[in-house]
Amino acid sequence: MNRRFALAVAVVALLAVSAGCLTYVNDGGEVANETLDAEPPSGYEFDTDRDAAFNLSTGSQYTAVYNVSETEELRLYRQTPYAGDQPLEFEAFRYRTVDGEVLNGSEFRAAGGEVDRTPDETWVRFPEGMSEGQVAFAAAGSPRRFTTLAYVDGSYAVTLPPEFSTDFPVVGHVAPRDHEIETVDGRDRITWESVEGGSVVVQSYRETDLLVFGVILVVALVAAVIGTAYFRRQLAELREKRRDLGLGVYDDEE
Repeated sequence: MNRRFALAVAVVALLAVSAGCLTYVNDGGEVANETLDAEPPSGYEFDTDRDAAFNLSTGSQYTAVYNVSETEELRLYRQTPYAGDQPLEFEAFRYRTVDGEVLNGSEFRAAGGEVDRTPDETWVRFPEGMSEGQVAFAAAGSPRRFTTLAYVDGSYAVTLPPEFSTDFPVVGHVAPRDHEIETVDGRDRITWESVEGGSVVVQSYRETDLLVFGVILVVALVAAVIGTAYFRRQLAELREKRRDLGLGVYDDEE
């Protein structure tokens, strides 16, 4: 019996190890050039004076621009509550040199750069002489709940789509708290002078959504009032039936 149990444990362990190795093989390796060379959903704002700048849209993607000066490699990943660290998936990779030349993924690799993915992260490694530029890419994200880890230290900026705001505290939230909000070309821009480690979270809403929230709140309040009145009426009728049956009604039930 013990030998059978030990054999079963060994088989399970072997399957687990094999699954882990297979996952590494499937998820690891270079990111395809077709993915890196894809056209971005909008133009990258390389002229930003921030170390990390994010441009949110009403679509399913955002764009990011990072200052990678004096950075030999960039580890990009996202944290999940159950699966641990997962690689950040992105496309439309661009590298801008200090001279203003913009390279796509294929050209970046031809110059000696690397963009590799493992089951835990995506690595961007810069060859000698290319550690003073900027990196840009597009990734999946929503303006209603945007979050990113602080992959580089320094100043940050998150620009919301037109007509989006974070002012209303119930549905709007920004972290870290030491931020400022300015309006640039009709869009709210949230800025931090210094972010070191941790994450940046922006929960925003379309200003017209407040009307919808208000209607939902009114309907919920009306439903609560009607429900309470109906319950009290049913309770009163039950008491009357108890009196009619001679069961009595105690004072604490009134």
